[in-house]
Amino acid sequence: MTQPFESCRRITGGARRGQSLVESVFVILLLCLCFLAFFQYAHLFACKTILNHAATRAARARTVGFNRWMVEKSALVAAIPASGDRLTPPPAGLAPAVLAALQGNRVGEVWDRALITPAYSAGSQIELARIPDFMDSVNAPTSQDILDYELWERTDVDLDEPLSLDGSAPGTLSVTVRQRQPLLLSLGAMALGELRNADADETLAIEGYYSIESHYPLYMENMNW
Repeated sequence: MTQPFESCRRITGGARRGQSLVESVFVILLLCLCFLAFFQYAHLFACKTILNHAATRAARARTVGFNRWMVEKSALVAAIPASGDRLTPPPAGLAPAVLAALQGNRVGEVWDRALITPAYSAGSQIELARIPDFMDSVNAPTSQDILDYELWERTDVDLDEPLSLDGSAPGTLSVTVRQRQPLLLSLGAMALGELRNADADETLAIEGYYSIESHYPLYMENMNW
């Protein structure tokens, strides 16, 4: 008489284990979704911080009397960390010392080489060498042959300078730097409960802002910029 009860207990125990497995899968998927959403938010927040810095550099360039092209260049250079891959010149790859260490497949050797490798990578050294030439460029077409980044074409610099025409009084100078950032996850798919990478045309407009009192018209008379 005890066999039916034992069979029922085995069936019930198996069903419970199956239910626990299904619940665990749903919990893991939810945790992954939360982690990826937080990662995307952190990425966008970092980009906004960088664009705020870019707006600050552009505003300060204008307050000392630089023209609009110099203001835009100042914003673009400050926004390099949020501007994606470098297009011109092409990426230089890893430093030779790092490549040699990676070929050894020994963690300790990689760590030792990393400690003695110069702080600036090959790509950073190229940027440091090209940025002064980029800041000396006379217009956008010539600057693209010196230095260019993936998201620079998606970057806009808006300048609001409500000064009198004769420049007799200072005013509040405001700079807004906008950049369309590609998304890591598709927001539309997430709203439908689907988790997938965002398409290439799925972007989100991020903007940085800075305002400062401009005094340059008091000592510069040329307002035609």
